[in-house]
Amino acid sequence: MCGTSLVGQQDAIAPLKAAAERPEAMTHAWLVTGPPGSGRSVAARAFAAALQCLDQGCGTCRACTTALSGTHADVTVLATEKVVIGIDEVRDLVATAQTSPSEGRWRVLIVEDADRMAERTTNLLLKSIEEPPARTVWVLCAPSANDVLVTIRSRSRHVGLRVPDPEDVARLLVDRDGIEPGLARECAYAAQSHIGVARRLARDPDARARREQILALATEIRGVGDAVLAAADLVAVAEEDAKAATEERDVAERNEPVAHARSR
Repeated sequence: MCGTSLVGQQDAIAPLKAAAERPEAMTHAWLVTGPPGSGRSVAARAFAAALQCLDQGCGTCRACTTALSGTHADVTVLATEKVVIGIDEVRDLVATAQTSPSEGRWRVLIVEDADRMAERTTNLLLKSIEEPPARTVWVLCAPSANDVLVTIRSRSRHVGLRVPDPEDVARLLVDRDGIEPGLARECAYAAQSHIGVARRLARDPDARARREQILALATEIRGVGDAVLAAADLVAVAEEDAKAATEERDVAERNEPVAHARSR
């Protein structure tokens, strides 16, 4: 199963690999849990790629590259930056689940933040999970199994990811992104093993500078007045960091169609 960002998760993802390789090990609904930075969405997309790939997830064919990016015709990804996933979004997803795969082997539906669904919305999803059409697979992602309704947990196979070791994250940054080992290690520990944050710190000097600015705020507080000013500065830096992260993600998404067109 492809997905080089799944650092230190070999044991956890073994059931996913087995399901992609052997039909008898397949389950129609999966619940992938783990703390931020553990690679929940990466695992879900890698699993989708392995299900569509004729070679159990080679990572390079068109089926793999489009599944990993979320642009495969039979892989639907529901991700949100909102506090709550809307019921209309899930209703559309359930409708998609009823259709047969158009070009791949499976219809795969990934919900990256299943914990953000209200109970009413989850109940709508539950019926589809209870009576799944043939060749349809649900992959729900959440921080922990307790973050979703027990009815969802009881009907899904659980895959629990853990926080990767920072040394493993540092090696990933060196091998995948060509980061200098010392900087990679520093960023991995600074990000507390969050792969996405570590990568952004390693590749963006401005991100590292903002982090140093935030850490320096604590040393400047001498009283209530300093605390108020520091709080305002913290908000400003946090907003700047969030804006930079959003812009980086937007650039990556705009570049994805070009990369896929070249791989065909």
